[in-house]
Amino acid sequence: MDPDWKSMPSLSSLRAFEAAARHGSFSAAARDLNVTHAAIAQQVRGLESELGTRLVRREGRGIALTDAGLRLSGPMREAFAMMAQGVNQLREVEANRGIRATTTANIVDAVILPKLPDFWRDYPGIPVSFVPGPCAQPVDFNGFDLGIRVGAASDWPDYHCEPLLECTTVFCAAPGLVASGRAPQDLAWINCGAKFADSRTMGEAGLDVDRIDWRDIGDSMLELQAARLGIGAIVAAEVVVRRDLAAGTLVRLDLRHPDPVVYQVITPSGPLRPPVRDFIEWLRQSLDG
Repeated sequence: MDPDWKSMPSLSSLRAFEAAARHGSFSAAARDLNVTHAAIAQQVRGLESELGTRLVRREGRGIALTDAGLRLSGPMREAFAMMAQGVNQLREVEANRGIRATTTANIVDAVILPKLPDFWRDYPGIPVSFVPGPCAQPVDFNGFDLGIRVGAASDWPDYHCEPLLECTTVFCAAPGLVASGRAPQDLAWINCGAKFADSRTMGEAGLDVDRIDWRDIGDSMLELQAARLGIGAIVAAEVVVRRDLAAGTLVRLDLRHPDPVVYQVITPSGPLRPPVRDFIEWLRQSLDG
């Protein structure tokens, strides 16, 4: 049967009585609950007044329970013990629950995965998993602890945002596509989302946006692979294509680079689980280096 909370005494008075009954002393109960002797006595007297019966009587330097107090103390001890058990179990589960992040596959592959063994070395036993999605995909925290997205904090006004990584963006293409001799305007371009290839970015690079031949691949990892295969040129964060540029699988195009992009760590408003806080702090420190 559900309790009628309107007719129930306050939890603070019940807690004070349970502690006093368990210790047989107002003073010991006060030390247990980190309050004053007078506060415990006042709570117990108030509970007695509300219930219309005496619950304790003085005995020597402590207290003893009346028959009514004995009837109440057992259920109260069990109830508070069950509450403490439930809270402790939840804390243990939450402390050991893995971290789930929603982000783009490219930034995980290029920046986070190579450093992830360092996290597990410093924080063993904390599972971390990533669910990739488009960079423009809205952040949904149903089942996720954090998101990593490109943008400004104002893009997510209802959440807490913290800059994680700022990097330049580059225009690049496969060597074979560059060797074709076609001007950048005449190349096919892979549509990698408005955060990178918006009309302002392309226009400032000297391209006629209305004449661009877009290729919509639909997945961030496939977009990068399509660029490597020469299906189209691409605009990307330099950190994402750094290995390709070093290996020669992609080549920079001679176009003016747009503004830097900022990867944000996005979390729900409110307190975070300790493992999530540790992971975000580790991300910041490891990417700063």
